[in-house]
Amino acid sequence: TVSHDLRSPLTLLSGYANMLEMVGGLNEQQETYVKKIMDGINSMSKLINNLLDLGRIEADIKLQLETLLVTDLIEEVTESLQLKANQKRLKINIEIPQHESLLLEADHAMLHQAFYNLLENAIKYSADGKEIYLKVESEKENIRFSFQDFGIGISPVDNPRLFEKFFRSANKDSIKDRGTGLGLAIVKSIADRHGGRVWVDSQLGKGSTFYFEVPRSQAYNKRKTNGI
Repeated sequence: TVSHDLRSPLTLLSGYANMLEMVGGLNEQQETYVKKIMDGINSMSKLINNLLDLGRIEADIKLQLETLLVTDLIEEVTESLQLKANQKRLKINIEIPQHESLLLEADHAMLHQAFYNLLENAIKYSADGKEIYLKVESEKENIRFSFQDFGIGISPVDNPRLFEKFFRSANKDSIKDRGTGLGLAIVKSIADRHGGRVWVDSQLGKGSTFYFEVPRSQAYNKRKTNGI
């Protein structure tokens, strides 16, 4: 309720901040102040959206299951982030088994959000001109997705708490790109809802690989949950 109620004043603030230059020219210092106001509004809006997303995911609302073609899902996510990758001159390499059409029973919106968060993080923490690898591996009952970057990496001290809500690294190299502290918590909640798991291998200063593994079908997930 609080998250929803915060949206109205933020929308009002954003509207008036955007209108300032319409009522007269701004000098350089005033433009800087308006930009800082908009940055703050955007950060708070993202936090509110993440809180609402996490609330919906953890509310145990029934999954909207569809049979998804993995290649289509990966293509959607990479296309939506290609501009951000281009801005940093990053090349996204995709590795998907070509010998079969991989199908996955899952909630399309949730999986898209999880992969978007993981790929966006890889882009955010990669140095300009590097490469990112998005790999899909097919197993008998599960499909595993990995997102590898060669960025700043994660401290071993931070690793155990990485998927906690609101956790943010104290690494000085990551402070300038700090998010809301909810992106990876959302990824973990989505994996949990699908009977899957998420984990990371990382080395400070050399990069990280995030793994996201889910059952091919939720029927198998139910059998596993029931101990069958």
